[in-house]
Amino acid sequence: MSSTNAISASRWLGRLAVAPRLATRLAAWGAPARSLVFGPLSLGDDLLCTAVLREARRRELPFVMFTARPELFIGNPDPLAIHPIDDHYIALLRRLGRKVVAPYYAGHDPDQPDRDILPSRHLIAEMCRLAGLVGKVDLRPYLSLSSAELAAAPRLPRQIAIHSSAAAAARPFANKEWGIDRFARLARLLARDFSLVQLGSARDPAIPGSVLDLRGRTSLREAAAIQAASLLFVGLEGFLTHLARAVDCPSVVLLGGRATPSQVGYSSNLHLAAPTPCSPCGLRNTCPDALECLASITPEHVVEAINQLAIRPRAPLPVETAHLD
Repeated sequence: MSSTNAISASRWLGRLAVAPRLATRLAAWGAPARSLVFGPLSLGDDLLCTAVLREARRRELPFVMFTARPELFIGNPDPLAIHPIDDHYIALLRRLGRKVVAPYYAGHDPDQPDRDILPSRHLIAEMCRLAGLVGKVDLRPYLSLSSAELAAAPRLPRQIAIHSSAAAAARPFANKEWGIDRFARLARLLARDFSLVQLGSARDPAIPGSVLDLRGRTSLREAAAIQAASLLFVGLEGFLTHLARAVDCPSVVLLGGRATPSQVGYSSNLHLAAPTPCSPCGLRNTCPDALECLASITPEHVVEAINQLAIRPRAPLPVETAHLD
């Protein structure tokens, strides 16, 4: 048998192997007209998909959501259904002519493999555009917490939730890291006036000092409830910053120069982004300038921003919008 025929036979055998599962899922799930999927590693991006789902439902064009993180969508009325990611089933939907949207907002620079080309508009606005939505869209994600979940969260005097590193992310970017030594100094400066609760992965570096260490000890929803119970959140740009916005927790975000607040931030937050001439660079892990954009942000700068945000009364945060033609 030729190699071409062997490959063809292997493909047919593969299709036969998944056929019973596809038939079962097609019978149970049907063939929805519109589906949304980002991918199995897309924790933060799946959360951002909640904004797309909200805007689509408002237009009476609801989507089914395929996700590896169904806990993000508990209590969310916007998706038609939540299903686990099944590449074969999704491919079948495409063959049947159904609309399947993968709202990948970042392009790649062919001359710089380490560089993402980010959209000029906010990521949520770009994701909505890719989903075919037009008109006004709200730039915020959503997460629904029950009263029991909120009541179970620790509530310390003048509580601040804090996150030290994104190195344990499925796709870590070194150019987001501020450094544990700076976080340690920040914690010392805050210890007299605030109670700190550290969130994140068990693999994140621990912040020394008087910090309630909950690294690796909370579910995603428990982390969200802690943020909802806190005065504010302090951390790097990434999932936990978007999670804080989803539960109306204001944030001080150490953004550096990879992206701008208008691309990844929210007007309710204070973004510490150094105005370096190379920003926004879109670089993930390499930097010709030794991360000057982050190194120039001192713990004292962060304390100043925290004090400014902490005196604001807690209330539903303002929502900025974008208009898509």
